[in-house]
Order: sequence, then structure tokens, then C-alpha cells
Amino acid sequence: MILLLSTLALASTPSTSIVNGETEYGFPAAVSLGAGAGEYTFSACTGSIITPRIVLSAGHCGDDLPLETVVALGKAYFGTDVTDPDDTRGFVDMAVHPDYRELESGPLGTDLGAFDFAILVLDEDAPVPAMRINPLPLSETDVGLEMVSVGFGLSSASGSGSGTKRSAVLTLDQVDDMFLYSLSETNPDEGQICSGDSGGPQLAQLDGSEEWIQVGVHSWGDNNCRTESGSSRVDVAWPWLMEQIEAVHGTVDLCEINGRYEDGTCDEWCDEVDPDCAEPVEAEENKARACSAAAGLSGPWLIALLALGWRRRS
Repeated sequence: MILLLSTLALASTPSTSIVNGETEYGFPAAVSLGAGAGEYTFSACTGSIITPRIVLSAGHCGDDLPLETVVALGKAYFGTDVTDPDDTRGFVDMAVHPDYRELESGPLGTDLGAFDFAILVLDEDAPVPAMRINPLPLSETDVGLEMVSVGFGLSSASGSGSGTKRSAVLTLDQVDDMFLYSLSETNPDEGQICSGDSGGPQLAQLDGSEEWIQVGVHSWGDNNCRTESGSSRVDVAWPWLMEQIEAVHGTVDLCEINGRYEDGTCDEWCDEVDPDCAEPVEAEENKARACSAAAGLSGPWLIALLALGWRRRS
């Protein structure tokens, strides 16, 4: 049986950075969680900004470097390279999912663990927009879904490349009640996550949307980062995440928290009706006038007046 691990970038045996991936300059909400002294900076794990103050990561990221230590001494590094970050933020608090169970591998088999989630609270608002997280369950009908994994981990199982943001396309090969599984053999260029990618976001475009939504948190991979990996499904932690978000922001309305109302984009998933999705009042009045004025008219005049009516955006 493949030895499955879930350790950090500095652990002696690699597990969950992006192998066979590419340097990633997008996805600004994907951040490195690490620490530094002087000119030396290291990346221990990866996380994602899900509100201006909250970073979502993996519960096992505290296995080798306690999250309490990350809160006291660590930082969130924004940008592509932790040695030259665009910005940094410190932390003021953290929490691990109360039902977190660590991965255990032994002679009788492997327990992949459960609820591998943690959040860290930033000391001030993040300098980048938050990433949208998925509340809806995925199922076997989603097998074959193309996903993107982003992380600051190793670029090879030999232990090199940590600290640079990379991404790889992964294919969803199996779903169970806790994890999203991906086999390297089905992934383009056999891309895979590795040590240091732990806690990073796995994203997908759902229901025809062009927006990348976080569906998973990187949890574990095989010993050499070459065979398979599993990411914890974000939707299974939704109730707990909402509790943490409300404790920090006083509301669970993610559109309000993340400034999605009246930002120029119609977000139909918001808790309240996004004004960007409503028909403009002025356009409604113009349409009413056009219909009234057209009464009794025909031919080119009718066509011209109807053309003034508001056309609904698809």
C-alpha cells in the first residue's frame, strides 16, 4: 500500500508543492503561511483568503510547526515568491476544526483522517480580494471535473522549489464523504500536489460559471508526490466555517463581508439580492414610455421605438 503522508514543507519526508506544475502569477488569494528571520524566509504551508480577515488552511499544518507558533511568529505572504513578497500580514488568532482527525498510516492500513481544516485570523485586512468557497456537495457525477491546485510547496519530491507559488491542473477521479481524489496518471503533465501545498486551495468552475471557486483544501498525497492526492471537501466544513466567519465579522453574509454587493458583477448566489442583478429603474421607466408611445403606431416607427427598450443581460 502507498504510504500516505500529511506533513509540512520542513518535514523529513515529503507529502502535500506542486509537482510538474507552473509558476502561478494569478490567484492572489492563495498565500504562503510561513516565517522569516532577516533575509531568510520559509514557507511551511499554503492557505487561501476567504474573507478580508480569515485564511483557510489545513488542520494538519500544525503537526510539525504548531499553528500557535505560526500565529505568534509567522506571517501570510502575498505574491508569487516568499523571498520577495508583494505584502505580508501577521496573525492574531487561529482555530482547528473540532472534529479534526489526523492521518495515520500503519501495517494494518491507512486512516486518511477527517475534517482537515483550520483558519487563521489576520491582524489587518488582506490586500487582495477573497476567494469564493463552495457550499454545495460534489458527488460521483462530478468525476472528470477539471480542477486547479495552487500551492507554495515543493516542485519535486527531492525537496526543491518550496516558497514559489505554483499551480497544476488536476482531474477529479473519485469523491467520498470527505475527500476529492486525483490520480497523477489522469492529470495533464501528471501534475500533483506535494509537501508545502498542504492547506492550499483546490478550485473548479462549477455550473458553467467562469469564476474559480474553492472546492477543496489540500490534505494528503503519496510519499513521492507522483501517484495520488486527496483534498478535503470545503462543503463538509461549511457549518463550522460559518461559525468562525460570524465570530470574526458579526455576519455570515459573504457578499457583504467581501464587498460583492454593487461591485459591478451580478452575484446571484448572495444571501440578499445583489443590486447588480436587478433591472435598472431608469431602464424600466424608459421601457414603459416606449410601450406607451408605441400605441397606435406601426412600421419603422414601432421598430425604432421598441429598440429603445431595455434588453436584459444574459
